Amino acid sequence: MADLILTSRIAEGVWQLTDPFENRAYVVAGRDRALLVDTMAGFGDVVGLAGELAGGVPVTVALTHRHCDHVGGSFGAGEVLMHAADDVEDAWEESERGARLFAEVARHDGMVPADEKCAVERGGRPRVRHVGEGDVLDLGGRAVEVVELPGHTVGSVGYLVRDAGVLLSGDAVTPVMCLCFEESLPLDAWRQTLAKMAGLDFAEFWTGHHDVPFGKDDLGGFLSAADFAEGDRGHEWHHSIVPGWEGTIHLVPNGVWSPDSPDFRAVITRGLPPARPRRGGRRNA
Repeated sequence: MADLILTSRIAEGVWQLTDPFENRAYVVAGRDRALLVDTMAGFGDVVGLAGELAGGVPVTVALTHRHCDHVGGSFGAGEVLMHAADDVEDAWEESERGARLFAEVARHDGMVPADEKCAVERGGRPRVRHVGEGDVLDLGGRAVEVVELPGHTVGSVGYLVRDAGVLLSGDAVTPVMCLCFEESLPLDAWRQTLAKMAGLDFAEFWTGHHDVPFGKDDLGGFLSAADFAEGDRGHEWHHSIVPGWEGTIHLVPNGVWSPDSPDFRAVITRGLPPARPRRGGRRNA
């Protein structure tokens, strides 16, 4: 099952994992233990692969936030770490439904073998241990610090690997920035997270959906995207797999129009946009 997950080394003792939907997870290896940051949608044995990459040491699973494309591989993992604000009953129920939908699409579209089961179909919901701002995870010769990065969800966190100059930030800041969920916070809260990140000790931050890093010099562009979204009418947006994931997308006119580009900028806010008036007028009979 490991060949369902691609691996790439991004720093000394740090790897990026990629699933068939190009969701990303990360492995941080220490002398005594490895940290698996996020588990993607749940294809393959992501926990086992993390242990192999780290040389066979035990693996601690740590989640950046509650959504199914990040927690899908957590089912059957035993125990995970996450912020208490995202550890709520309806979130886990939603993640179970979402992971099954991802699995159905993957099998239907031939992205995985027809008999491939995702983690939620193989195992049960994990136990959760809560983490928060300033908690330090000792991996043996390497420490990883928990940093709260609210906005995408109220309980979003990142994992700061200071000795590698890396922040593993999940969906806290991404080119298509989703602030459209019930558990999302307003634009001002996201601005505060951007300002907080500017003051943290890292050279690169790696997201949950891109194979390239971003730097602090990118944060200004994301701040400009927040400012643009505040005054833009926007367009209706719906997720292609998960019903109910919808909102108003604000496409930043920076000359980059491919959402696959790391230079693309868009913000999706909560609620659908108001109806646009029809052009012209009603003709008299």
